[in-house]
Amino acid sequence: MANFPFGFTPDDNNNFDLAALGAMLQQLGGMLQKAQAHDEGPIAWSIIRETALSGIKKTNVVLSGDQQNSVHDAIRLAQSWLDQHTTLAASSSVSLAWDEKEWLEHTFENWKPIITPVASAMAGLMTKMNPMQELGEVPQELQQMLAPMLQMAEKLGAISTATQIGQGLASLATETLSGGDISISLESNKTPALLPDHIAAFAKSYELPASEVLMLCAVRESAICRLYSQFPWIEDAVIGAVVKYARGITFNEEHLRDMMSQMNPEDPQSLQNAMSEGLFEPPTTQEQLLALNELEFLLALIEGWVSFITYTVIVGKLTNANALIETMNRRRVTGSPAAKVFSQLVGLQLRPTLIRESNDFFESFSKVATQNEMNFMFTSPDTLPTSRDFEDIAGYLRKIQIRMQQSEDPTFNF
Repeated sequence: MANFPFGFTPDDNNNFDLAALGAMLQQLGGMLQKAQAHDEGPIAWSIIRETALSGIKKTNVVLSGDQQNSVHDAIRLAQSWLDQHTTLAASSSVSLAWDEKEWLEHTFENWKPIITPVASAMAGLMTKMNPMQELGEVPQELQQMLAPMLQMAEKLGAISTATQIGQGLASLATETLSGGDISISLESNKTPALLPDHIAAFAKSYELPASEVLMLCAVRESAICRLYSQFPWIEDAVIGAVVKYARGITFNEEHLRDMMSQMNPEDPQSLQNAMSEGLFEPPTTQEQLLALNELEFLLALIEGWVSFITYTVIVGKLTNANALIETMNRRRVTGSPAAKVFSQLVGLQLRPTLIRESNDFFESFSKVATQNEMNFMFTSPDTLPTSRDFEDIAGYLRKIQIRMQQSEDPTFNF
């Protein structure tokens, strides 16, 4: 028997439940009205925002003046500590303290280039399934009733995709600690931003001093803002790798075929639930594998440098420095916001071992390189280390020194 759309299937005698049909039509009618009200093309950004805000409002708490002051003081101190260990200039002389709603509002525009590649593909799922083909065994009079709505499949897909993404952003908003918690600086002006409520809850859950966890996050956030501010090409490279990877994404065809039949017309969540699991197939093309490796390795380098510089800065200054770093490492392994974001959006599983290797590389390289040589590796994609360089620190240092001599500014002073 065919898998009919929206869970609308005949019984063993090939009779259709008209009550179920009525419920389905009512459900689809509501979705279509929403689609018409938000006719924004393949990605319904307003619905993404509305859904995220709706999820955030359930938990959002306005920050107190003391919380805001503690963030500003922590960032100010973190910047002075960083000045002692890197010549990368501070990205801003100010700082931001966010609650969850402010996090969403300040980062929303910067999510668009990250979300767009995969959201565009997911929004076309309904069209790809071509549910009109499933109407062959449905009585003619019912086909006439269903056809107009099924022809709106692309809009329904956009609404469903937007709802799922909005729910994902709301979930992320409840656990992120800073503007750069996913190894990408999401604040447009690269101003360090922290979420003090979340940091306090994180400290409590691991039984660590809240003031020291705040300083750890302040140093990490200030460091990643410095990196992205000094080398803007890095952000373009990350987004470019996401785009290249998403271009070759394929979906589980069997899962797509089953999605429509699994939908319960009385349960608005059923489509989101169906779309949230088992959609992505492993990368198959050489181009996609290269893009995957490029994205994963670049994110690992960024996180490796941030982890290294953070530990270098806080050791000797914070009593629990080792425990703090170990806790952050554990968070990364067990499911950091970065891992969740890239898993949900592009099906990418970040390997904790690669980040550890990157951290070890920076620790080893710092013992033989000057600060300028450390910084020079980020001047372009061509100067970044490769996995082979991880095994040959001395060889990589020679390559950096040669490139510095060939540059217009051999001293490479910032």
